Amino acid sequence: MRSLLLAVTLCILPCVLGQCNGTNCNLPNCRCFDDVNAPGKLQASSIPQIIMVNFEGTITKVNVAFYQQILQETNPNGCPVKGTFFITDEGTDYATVKTLYDQGNEFGISSIKGTTPASSTAWINEFKKVQSALVQVGLKSGDIQGVRVPQLIVGGTDQFIGMGSNGLTYDSSCVSAGYSDAPTMIWPYTYDFVPGVKCDIGNPPDIPFPGVWQMIMADLHDINGDKFPCAVPSGCRNITTKRDAFDLFFTAFQAHYTGKRTPFNMVIDPAFAANTDLRDGTIEFLQYVRAAFGDDVWILPMTKALQWIKTPVPLSGVKTFQPWGCS
Repeated sequence: MRSLLLAVTLCILPCVLGQCNGTNCNLPNCRCFDDVNAPGKLQASSIPQIIMVNFEGTITKVNVAFYQQILQETNPNGCPVKGTFFITDEGTDYATVKTLYDQGNEFGISSIKGTTPASSTAWINEFKKVQSALVQVGLKSGDIQGVRVPQLIVGGTDQFIGMGSNGLTYDSSCVSAGYSDAPTMIWPYTYDFVPGVKCDIGNPPDIPFPGVWQMIMADLHDINGDKFPCAVPSGCRNITTKRDAFDLFFTAFQAHYTGKRTPFNMVIDPAFAANTDLRDGTIEFLQYVRAAFGDDVWILPMTKALQWIKTPVPLSGVKTFQPWGCS
């Protein structure tokens, strides 16, 4: 905690008074939220289109079967795809968690009971409780890096103090309708400088947190005429059939792929996965994009996506990019 506060104190004046740019913020540890260039200044045609399939909530013996049906594809290097699971502690079967972890999936933290803490101390304790439960069943603490907060209500500075105290290095809770179309989508960025993106729900931190990443989420757009954007598939209106689910995801995918090829963040919750038609539409979407777009499309956990963002290599070299190997 003391080291976190020291880092924040040392950074406040230069980070707040200065403007984030290519001189004072560079990869692998810093990226400006408004940087118009792709990592490595690569052209879109040289960028692998990353899809991050992530699940949030409790893990049970029932819903894990649905999740495993969704994660059946392989990447262009022949390695099986893996997902990221943001855990709600209450109701989770940790033996199942360990099995998923041993299979190579990534785990982050959501909450204890699905509620939002009210202070930095409460955030610290919230993250510590779930992190401890994961470590107790055999996960390495260094492998637990990410956060997805309940209802996507970003908890501002208090949340990020809680993250820093527990060694958590990225958040994936910020949704912004202003960055949800092909021309406006942005890459993940760090909180070395403030202000940054204003999230639609909750608040980002109002002081710098150097090296802490935001894996921003682009709103989805309902494909059945509803004008309201939706942050996650289960919140989208009129999505009731297999075709609806396929079209919802494919429309979002196209915006990423034909635009800047920013990572596509797919959020699946237990209710969505339990619906046979919606689950089948999701599976069909992943099968289709892997088959139709070939070596361009990679389905990865968030930390592996972030490793590429920090140390980008062109599409022609990603089959041998070590962090994306099968281990």
